[in-house]
Amino acid sequence: MKCVKKSRHLYLGPPEFILTLMNLKEIPKVELHRHLELSVRHSTLRELAPAGGIPVPNDQVFAERFLITEPMVNLGAVLNKFLDTQKLLGSSEILERITYEACWDAYHIEGIRLLELRYAPTFVRQGHEHLSFQQIHDAIVRGARRAQTEVPIAVGLICIIQRILPVKEAEAVTQFAIDNRSTFVGLDLADNEEGFDSKPFAPFFQRAATAGLGITVHSGEANLPKAPRYVKDAIDYLGATRIGHGVQIYRDPEIMSYVKARGVTLELCLTSNWLTQAVTQIQDHPLRRLMEAGVRTTINSDDPGIFNIDLVHEYELLQKHHHFTLAEFDRCNDLAAEASFIPFAEKQKNWPRPLRKV
Repeated sequence: MKCVKKSRHLYLGPPEFILTLMNLKEIPKVELHRHLELSVRHSTLRELAPAGGIPVPNDQVFAERFLITEPMVNLGAVLNKFLDTQKLLGSSEILERITYEACWDAYHIEGIRLLELRYAPTFVRQGHEHLSFQQIHDAIVRGARRAQTEVPIAVGLICIIQRILPVKEAEAVTQFAIDNRSTFVGLDLADNEEGFDSKPFAPFFQRAATAGLGITVHSGEANLPKAPRYVKDAIDYLGATRIGHGVQIYRDPEIMSYVKARGVTLELCLTSNWLTQAVTQIQDHPLRRLMEAGVRTTINSDDPGIFNIDLVHEYELLQKHHHFTLAEFDRCNDLAAEASFIPFAEKQKNWPRPLRKV
């Protein structure tokens, strides 16, 4: 996006609907869908990589090993490229550091006031079996709390179940999340949907909801014939009040109406959907179509470190390609703030406008 002359005033008049980059940064934002493991500063990755057996002598090698900036074959291909970053998350000190940095950067660089970070204990622990789930979580909590002593940001942590792992692993992760419900705000189901039905996980999500955890489910992301139906299953069987992505429901008016009627919030991620080829072009992303149909839509970054973006970049895309106005950004952010699993009083303390309890 070519920046116009910087100004501290928002220009909303027709026909350009121009918001300057400076003002996009200043908009108070909510991030509901961000994976901690893939939100690592590039400078930190460069520092940690050699000790992890990954030399990065130049920018080209760094990009080849750690970044996804062009569309890949499919969602599975993207997920496989996450592993180099994961290899570097092998100590409590590193986990505390990356969490602190993620929170600090979210506030200072992106203008985020309410931040939900999600992670999969099984993913972090893979190859790092010397770390227990509890050690991993305690380090992440320390990092978030340290950041919150320095910047006025509310942070909530979401625990992820990996649907590609055996169901017994899901049971262990669910119990871990419930045992730590004072420092988790929600439970999520992630990874590739194709071939991994969500219904067997229903009892775990019912237990988590009973324990007071919010329920969000990765669903309807990949461009698959059954994708809209997967979203309905996540709502009906897992009790999801939020859907991670859900972008494909625009293909099925009946499911779109169902999601709207149930008041389910979509956690939409433009660049991520383009890189995984959930949509073929940013211009074709159905976020505006869903928003104008009355579906609760929010704007998120997903994996900003590995995608070489941040939330401001996503706002630039919406302004440039979908002509978003300040009022529309504020509307999406207010919906996100209402849908956030962070306790209401903490949300309201950090949010500039009155919130509805939902």
